Amino acid sequence: MRTFKPAVVATALAIACASPALAANTPITMYVPFSAGGSTDILARVIAKDIGEALDTSVVVENKPGAEGFIAARQLKAAKPDGNTLMLVTTSVYAINQAIFTQVPYDSGKDFVTVDVMASSPNVFLAPANSKYNSIKDLVDAARAKPEGVFYGTGATMHLLNSKWLEALSNTKMAGVNYKGSAAVYPDLISGRVDFMVDQPLSSMSFIQSKQLKVLAVTSKQRWPQMPDVPTVAEQGYPSFSTTSWWALIAPAGTPPETVKKLHDAVRKGLAKQDTQEKIKQIGADINQMSLEEAQAYTASELQKWKSIADSAHVKLSN
Repeated sequence: MRTFKPAVVATALAIACASPALAANTPITMYVPFSAGGSTDILARVIAKDIGEALDTSVVVENKPGAEGFIAARQLKAAKPDGNTLMLVTTSVYAINQAIFTQVPYDSGKDFVTVDVMASSPNVFLAPANSKYNSIKDLVDAARAKPEGVFYGTGATMHLLNSKWLEALSNTKMAGVNYKGSAAVYPDLISGRVDFMVDQPLSSMSFIQSKQLKVLAVTSKQRWPQMPDVPTVAEQGYPSFSTTSWWALIAPAGTPPETVKKLHDAVRKGLAKQDTQEKIKQIGADINQMSLEEAQAYTASELQKWKSIADSAHVKLSN
């Protein structure tokens, strides 16, 4: 008769009773904190397919829009940390919300763990095609000559904070006009009822290509290869000005490190595929080359960066 040491039996029972994370054919749910059809949703569906193929499972994308991403983030925070519930977040949901809102129902740095930062995009300063403004200097000079005489539209916190930061760095006072989403700004921008806005290239590219809008600057550190003739804000007199929009995959805090690594590797396998790269380029983004450790360090640094920007721009919103 075989005998087993108690410690061995206990370990075996623990393994048998444990819920296997990322077991084959166990569906994964990926929350998207925005409506279907936008850049985040498009990217989520591309990545979901790749993760599913890499892990031999299905990844179901669930859109949970509203409340600046609070709804989706609250549900992710409460989810079981087994790798089977994820969320694709933007800079705004992960970092900017923490910096500008007085009350946020989650703490990105404590409640979540970063799986990967997959893609990023500069923002662009846009003006009507026939505008008298052709540069950041033109905007600043006009604002100095007539405080609150330059109007900008905002439909997202990312774009509000970029505009307010320019005001702070240039020591000017411009007038912000709030809209319900970026898409709502474009008719007024094209017609000249507002002087400029800051947005992502995906949303504005069709208007740029049809020559309804022109680009005054990109917000990245270096010129963007997709718009090589457009100068950066830094080149135009504000060397500290550098912002990007990025997309990261996150999981609930407490997800086992080996599970996080497995998910990260699945994402990277997808990003190496030619068709995935082409789809990401089509949404006006660039693929980031980051290890798991680099991605986690990056999101942590972005929390600090956007808090510093919000403090410098004196932006605080009640909710």
